[in-house]
Amino acid sequence: MITRRTVIGITLIVLIGLTSWGLAGALEEQQYIDQGKAEYNRGNYDAAIYLFNKAIDLNSDNEYLYNDRGMCYMALGELDTAISDFSKAIELKSDCVEAYYNRGLAHFKQGGWGNEGPFDLAIADYSKVTELKPDYADAYYNRGLAYNQFVYYDPKPFSAEMNATYDKALADFDKVLELDPTYVLAYAGKGNAYYRYGDFDNATAEFDNALDSMALILEQSDGKGLAGVYASRARNYKEMLEINKSISDYEQAIALDPKLMIALSHQASNYVMVEDYEKALETYNAEIDILENDPDYKDYAWGYYTYKGRGACCYELGRYDEAIEDFQTLIDDYESHYEPLAYRYLGMIYTEKGDTEKAKQNYDKAVELYNAQIESTPDSYGGYSDRGLCYLGIGEYDSAISDFEKVIELEPNSVDAHSGKNAYIEAYKNLGIAYSASGDKAKAKESLEEGLKLANEQGLKETATEIENLLADL
Repeated sequence: MITRRTVIGITLIVLIGLTSWGLAGALEEQQYIDQGKAEYNRGNYDAAIYLFNKAIDLNSDNEYLYNDRGMCYMALGELDTAISDFSKAIELKSDCVEAYYNRGLAHFKQGGWGNEGPFDLAIADYSKVTELKPDYADAYYNRGLAYNQFVYYDPKPFSAEMNATYDKALADFDKVLELDPTYVLAYAGKGNAYYRYGDFDNATAEFDNALDSMALILEQSDGKGLAGVYASRARNYKEMLEINKSISDYEQAIALDPKLMIALSHQASNYVMVEDYEKALETYNAEIDILENDPDYKDYAWGYYTYKGRGACCYELGRYDEAIEDFQTLIDDYESHYEPLAYRYLGMIYTEKGDTEKAKQNYDKAVELYNAQIESTPDSYGGYSDRGLCYLGIGEYDSAISDFEKVIELEPNSVDAHSGKNAYIEAYKNLGIAYSASGDKAKAKESLEEGLKLANEQGLKETATEIENLLADL
């Protein structure tokens, strides 16, 4: 996510025309306010909260005190408490622009993949800000970011509602640039809108526009803001399968913000795509060092992905004991949809180590978990594909063939940017492997040739080479 200004600054409150309390009390309140602001700016948020509490004890009707205390809670990640304070400020002053804006920021922080409700609340608050202060560029920018969260190119054709949301996002970023042509992060916002819509060429152009003004980005945000723009363009290049350009941009992003986890994660998968497993492992190690040693990341939601990635790299490098440790960590410490994949990898690892009993135990556990996934989401091709690989691993070829045929029936004909593979083509390849293992060379050849044709049509050179080698071995 790219942000320009995260919050409106602590409100400078000048007490004028005091009528309901004495001058000594007023001066004491102002002292608490001044000291609270100073502690906030030092990053001492608990101390600032204590001081704002003292000021509120003296004047519980001052809406700005609740706004300012809410900002402290937001900085501490206590978003529900922050929202409560911003709402109290709005209750006291129905046109408190600062509180609406900051509450929008807090709602946005609560949103995420599969939890889009808070983004709607953020949009409502930003819309109120634009109503009260029509020339406030930050509100349009952040509302555009919130609209972006509802757009993603995978479920094409888009619904009329998603098209309308996409248009609103672009309109907000254009409004920002109309109000302030130097607000160059709005170009990156537009780039992300185009990216999420699947218009990768226009996305690249907008990211380029933003990066043409790097000095302004640094002035308006900081190195992390610039890192966000590089990471966004890198992600766009990744979707375009321009992996070397993606690697270069992620290098820039990580240099500017070494703890930008999404950049580290995507960079590691880039290295996997070009089969540079040592560099991928180095990058995953950097992520895990942050996860294990930085308390700010102890609850990082995507940690399981990092252990999965490092375990897979260790497997490719033949470092099986290290791979086992990572996949066991994924199983023991995280609840995620990757748990069956971890068991599948353990089955593969024990097969390589020659322990067929443990291999089968882990494959069987993976199949059990994939069965549950398929039962809950019967049209999800990933479960069938991975279960088919498990059946292939334990020699149940008819079951494997059935699963790969189901993937083909579901026709997931698009390239995954994290792996560079197309699940539809992979299904033909795996079907060919299963038929070959079962002894049906004719059907194996037919499946592999169809996969090769599709791989060549889509320019997937690595997949095509892999299938050509399989055909040569028939």
